[in-house]
Amino acid sequence: MTFLAVLLFVLQAAVPTAASAPLGFVLGVHGQTDLAVTLSGPEADLAAGPFKGSIAINGSAAELPVAGTVTHAGGRFVLPVVVHYADVPADWADRFQPDGFTYRLRSSGSTVKEWTGTRRWKDVEVDGSRDTMNEFVALDDVALTDVSLLSSEANARASVRNPFAFPLKIAQMTYTLFADGHEVGSGSTQGLILHPAQKNVLTLPIDVDHAALLSAAGGAVVSGGDVAVKLTGRLVVRLKGGDVAIPIAMSGNLSDRS
Repeated sequence: MTFLAVLLFVLQAAVPTAASAPLGFVLGVHGQTDLAVTLSGPEADLAAGPFKGSIAINGSAAELPVAGTVTHAGGRFVLPVVVHYADVPADWADRFQPDGFTYRLRSSGSTVKEWTGTRRWKDVEVDGSRDTMNEFVALDDVALTDVSLLSSEANARASVRNPFAFPLKIAQMTYTLFADGHEVGSGSTQGLILHPAQKNVLTLPIDVDHAALLSAAGGAVVSGGDVAVKLTGRLVVRLKGGDVAIPIAMSGNLSDRS
């Protein structure tokens, strides 16, 4: 994904602007509360040592304070900072665009400098793995609620954490249920709200192909035991600037509560 390139603002004459080379962005998702962001640019733009300033994106007037220690490597400055999810302004989410983003990084102190530019999302490096999603999305359980010869119904309970200080709307969730590697059911839901700064427990209805379930895990189903399952699909978050589709893959157990 990337953000649509737009004009950020007209620089004040009293504020010198750094070189036009775009800044590099590396995002590291390593927990439920913080995001590690590493900014980089030409070494000549920023001296090594402590840095304090602020950053804004997509022309937002809401600035996020940033602080860190600048180092030099390979002809570039490197500035690692920590962003708390709870501090991200809601206006940034409202201004999201699916193609790219503009940024404004400003230093503070007696000599103020600014870096402005545009980046595409595909040019932003992400340091982490798909397992990172397990920090935010987890399958609590799947329970059969109505069983018939050919088809059955089930409900999955999934915990989805919204780390931000503003609510997020789920436009749609679509998902497929697997047992022993075989597809045994599917479902979808929409119009859910993820309340801010908390874990949200969602109920996800699933239409189960009972014959397929018996074929994949018949012994456990007949005996009333738990069946190891996997739920995969995508969660679509609706923002003012466009939808964001997030892949999900959760593992858990299915039990018969019919």
